[in-house]
Amino acid sequence: MEGITTVFIDIDDTLWWFSRNSEVALETTFRLMGCSEWCHDYKAFHDHYEHFNHDLWQLYNHGGIKKEVLEVRRFEQALEASKYCCDDVDELAAAMNTCYLDQLIKNHHLMPGAVDLLQYLHGKGYQINAISNGFKGVQERKLEAGGMNRYITHLVLSEDCGITKPRRGIYDYAMQLCGAEPQQIVMIGDDPTTDIAGALGAGWRTIYLNVRDEACPSAHHTVSSLLEVKEIL
Repeated sequence: MEGITTVFIDIDDTLWWFSRNSEVALETTFRLMGCSEWCHDYKAFHDHYEHFNHDLWQLYNHGGIKKEVLEVRRFEQALEASKYCCDDVDELAAAMNTCYLDQLIKNHHLMPGAVDLLQYLHGKGYQINAISNGFKGVQERKLEAGGMNRYITHLVLSEDCGITKPRRGIYDYAMQLCGAEPQQIVMIGDDPTTDIAGALGAGWRTIYLNVRDEACPSAHHTVSSLLEVKEIL
C-alpha cells in the first residue's frame, strides 16, 4: 500500500484473542458464582449468553443502549433463559458481570502473530494506533498483555469520544487525534461491519482479518493471519 503512514488496529479478536479468553472467563464465572447448583447444563447457559451478548453489542455499536445496560442485561437474559427464577436475578447478573470482567483480564491469550506484527510495523516506522468499542479499563489492560501497549501511540475508544464504530464520528475523531489524512490510514480488523465498513466510510484503506471464514469483498485486502499483513505493508 503506497502512501500509508498510520495504522489503526482493532483489539478484540484482532490483537487480543477475545473469543478464547472469554470462553475461559465465562466458564470460571459460572463456577465461582455457584450457578452449577441450579443449572446443570453449562453449555445451554453459554449458548444463551453468547446469543444475547451478540445482539446487545449490535445495539450498543449503533447507539441503541448504554454500556451499563449491556453489561448487566446480557447476564439477566442468559439467567432467565436458563430458568433462573429467583427475585435477585438483577443482583446476580450484576455480580456475574463484575466477576466475568475480572476473570477476562486475567487471561492473556493473544491472537497468533500479534506482537510479531506490531514489532514489524514499528520497525517500518508506521504510527500504530488501536481503535475499539470495548470499555476503557478493560481494553487498556488487554493491550498490556504481552507488552502490546508499548507499540500503541493512540488508543481510541468509543467510550472516550461518545461514538461507536461503525459510525463515522469515531473515525473523524481518530484522524484528528493522530493528525493523518484518510488516504494515509489503513484499518486492520476482524469485523466486516464495525471495522471494515466503518473505515471505508471514512475514506481509509482496509485489511480484513478473516478469522471466522466470513467473506468481506469490500475490504481492500483480506488475510487469514496477522503475519500475512507483512506482505501488504
